[in-house]
Amino acid sequence: MSIARTQQRSKGLFYRLIVIAYIGLMTIAFFVSAEKRGIIPALPTILRYGCDAGVIVLAIAYYLVTYMRSRLRVATTLAWIWSVPYIGMSMISLMIWIVQRVDLNYISRGLINVGCAELNALAVACAIWLFGEKMVDYTFFGAVGGVLLVAMRAVMDYGIGGFVGQYISLVLTFAANTGPAMRYMEFHDLGQGLGLFMMYYIWTCKKDKRSILLLAASFVCFTLSLKRIDVMAIIAGIMIGRYLNKLTFRRRWYFLFAFEAALIVFAYVYLALIKYGYYGVIMDRLGIDTMSRDIIYEYYADYFDFSPTFLGRGLRYIYVHMLETDEQIRVSRSVYLAVINAHNEYITYMIELGFWGFIFWLWSNSWYRMNAIRRFFGWDALTLTLIVVLYSFISYATDNTYFYYSNNNVGVTTSGGAVLSSKSAREYG
Repeated sequence: MSIARTQQRSKGLFYRLIVIAYIGLMTIAFFVSAEKRGIIPALPTILRYGCDAGVIVLAIAYYLVTYMRSRLRVATTLAWIWSVPYIGMSMISLMIWIVQRVDLNYISRGLINVGCAELNALAVACAIWLFGEKMVDYTFFGAVGGVLLVAMRAVMDYGIGGFVGQYISLVLTFAANTGPAMRYMEFHDLGQGLGLFMMYYIWTCKKDKRSILLLAASFVCFTLSLKRIDVMAIIAGIMIGRYLNKLTFRRRWYFLFAFEAALIVFAYVYLALIKYGYYGVIMDRLGIDTMSRDIIYEYYADYFDFSPTFLGRGLRYIYVHMLETDEQIRVSRSVYLAVINAHNEYITYMIELGFWGFIFWLWSNSWYRMNAIRRFFGWDALTLTLIVVLYSFISYATDNTYFYYSNNNVGVTTSGGAVLSSKSAREYG
């Protein structure tokens, strides 16, 4: 008995060390994604994918010690579902690159981005296998750690009173009044993931002490880098998710078809408004400050076509081409913008994947992902996946968030959390 108890304690201690190591790796990854210099020096971007590799190593080490097989089928199934868009986009780009005989630097940049995103998906699958539903909380603790590393620097520069006062002003004015401390806390990449965490904790809140504390922490972290379009995405996601759950199963099918059709119509109407010059006019009449996005969109309108013969230019074409040519567009007499990105994923993937590739991009990141989750794990798991899809596609309309580390990591993390809480996942192993 004493030997068995010693072995059990050793495994328990090893598990706790794995948890601590995982949270530490996620803290580093999210700090890098915050794109800020906190109380530690700025770290290279590639380090966050090193953290993903570290998570995979943790999973391998834990398997070699415990030979645990629970949740293994769930994790591998989810990894495949998440990988299909990346694999398809890579194959489409390879065909484009072969036909157009592009330079190696275009190919390498595209494949590196896809490879990093795929590594991220595999790391989340490993975390699901390791920790089960607790994986969402442990990942969130890592995000909180990243936020704290940045916030400590802002407090040191502006004082605790200035920091808190500017935060309150930011929230009360809905980001209309942003002081220097809050401008420092604009996380960009990490901000997208924090919005997904907040949406998840709103959706899963059980009104107990633990749920309320996690929701409060996610609210503070998200609002420190408040993005108004993400607030719209959270509200829309929660409302649509609750509406879907109230429907009968037959009507849920009708709703999913309607959702997918609406998404496709929106994507093409949105691109058409940009292509034919109406986007800027509409935004101007509505009094919406696009922060020069209308000018950027007008520039990129010449790079895509709605014709079925439009082949596309391959993944990450925009970034490589614009960096090589150093092209700029004029905003005013004295202000010019570098056009190294489109600030719009609909434009980006219409240009890079072409007419048919863009259809695949829409389908694989929405209908395929949702229906595959439903088929393997049931409707409860699908609902939160739909919410994540909606949040992501809203963010795609104004930012280049598709390959954002935090957007991808937290998106599949929260979707995986919903899967693990479903009865189908428990039956599936």
